Amino acid sequence: MIVNSAPPNALIAAYAASTHSTTADAQKKSAETGQAADNVLNDDSVNFSGIAAKYINAIDNNAPYFPVRTAMSADTIILGVAQPGAISSSKNKTFVDVAIDARKSMDEKYALMKASGKPYDKSIADRNALLGDLDRRSLNAVATNQGGRFTAEEQTAAQDVMHQQTQLATGYYVGPEDQEKNWRDPFANDPVGRVKAALNFMDNMSSEEKSAPQWLSQRMTLQSALDQYSAADPVELAKKKHLHFPILAEILQSGSSWLDKKQSDLEKNNDERAQMLKTLQAMIQCEV
Repeated sequence: MIVNSAPPNALIAAYAASTHSTTADAQKKSAETGQAADNVLNDDSVNFSGIAAKYINAIDNNAPYFPVRTAMSADTIILGVAQPGAISSSKNKTFVDVAIDARKSMDEKYALMKASGKPYDKSIADRNALLGDLDRRSLNAVATNQGGRFTAEEQTAAQDVMHQQTQLATGYYVGPEDQEKNWRDPFANDPVGRVKAALNFMDNMSSEEKSAPQWLSQRMTLQSALDQYSAADPVELAKKKHLHFPILAEILQSGSSWLDKKQSDLEKNNDERAQMLKTLQAMIQCEV
């Protein structure tokens, strides 16, 4: 497990990228409202501490599911489970530059492992160490082979990490077998909560991920399912949850990862989700 005694740089960078210009605005206004500006700066410091603590807690909670080589870190990819939109490695970079930076980071990790006397061995722990400093946007650059800079093996590794982030965020376990006994699905009896978590996760993905047609298709399917539930009689839904829950689970599972799918497979998945949605809609309408 990763032990954090102080906020990692990745967390600080992620927070800084996600905040607005509160501090800058306060400094700009200081000549006019000195005390008020000081108050804003104090509030910003408190907010920073709160966000940093939240990030550290998110990392600690999910660290057991991301084993990593000794003396190396996987903090950033672990944070991606709870905070897919947290920005660190890709901050203020074009997508082209994100890929260049990811390539550099990975090459440095390869060199570091080799220098230790134990080169990269393709294990899960080494995969997590290799990609451990990449935020989700950087992972996406690797997964989609931005600029043709990454091997097929590296692309698959990034895809697998992104898939694991998505699955854990929506309550499905992906990780070491010996840790599964400690996993608690927060949505075991709450499929609507699971759908909302999936929508929130998708909404916080990078603009490059959102530009994929598959992202829009999956989000529309999930939103349609949620809308149908919201419009239905909750009492009647509860009576037949054993029928609805599996359908929602299938819709979620079918769209959890599209990065490694061929176009023909994607079209097939879209058709399957559309059919499942129709089944769910017909079932709910019969009960309203």
